[in-house]
Amino acid sequence: MATDRKTGLGRVGDGGIERVSVPKASDILAEQLRDMILNGVIANGASLPPEREIVENSGLSRSSVRDALRVLEVEGLISTRPGRAGGSTAKLPGRESVARPMELFAKSHELQIESLLDCRLAVEPFLAARAARNRTEEELEEIQSLHDQFVATRDNVGDYKRLNLEWHLAIARASHNELLIALMEAIANPILEAAGYQQVTTAKIREAAKMAHTAILEAIVDQDADLAYQRMGKHLGAYIEVAKTITTKP
Repeated sequence: MATDRKTGLGRVGDGGIERVSVPKASDILAEQLRDMILNGVIANGASLPPEREIVENSGLSRSSVRDALRVLEVEGLISTRPGRAGGSTAKLPGRESVARPMELFAKSHELQIESLLDCRLAVEPFLAARAARNRTEEELEEIQSLHDQFVATRDNVGDYKRLNLEWHLAIARASHNELLIALMEAIANPILEAAGYQQVTTAKIREAAKMAHTAILEAIVDQDADLAYQRMGKHLGAYIEVAKTITTKP
């Protein structure tokens, strides 16, 4: 390491003093406001102080304050209304703030149907078990209603696919696990649009799926978490085996 003769310290870039990176003032303000929103100091739906007041209290320039507010708006933590009667309002992130980026990732990477089904197999048996334990009567009614419509589908593959995923999403919501619900919502549309989904919706597979759904629903009605887990895993595992067979054909 080269050493400066006057200071005895290593020169920058030679393993001595490292270059100092100072955060922008707007980033520091954004972090303060972010913490206030997430910690409830600024309640969900409450108005932030006027821009002029933030400028005075922070000692920052108007442009820095506006940059900080833009960061929070992009993050979905505030909504801003322009004009003299406008202002910024705190907004806690919902499931869509997690689901939407994951959905865009799945679509932009053109994930194959078997990859999406693998993801479902990793989480849905757990969600079915949690739904069996945690579901409310209203949630059970929704699951039952979707199941009845699903079983009634005949040759309309579009209705079959839509009701199939809506039923699985209803079970996910009944689990009351917000993060995993967001994951399921993120992959719902990519599954509907995935190449290869048509091949796993033959008449024979549709009938088998209706029987599997009936068995899973019975476990949820009886609040048998272990049985709901096993039956959901078996149901999705069968889909994956069919998908693998299709994608490996020459």
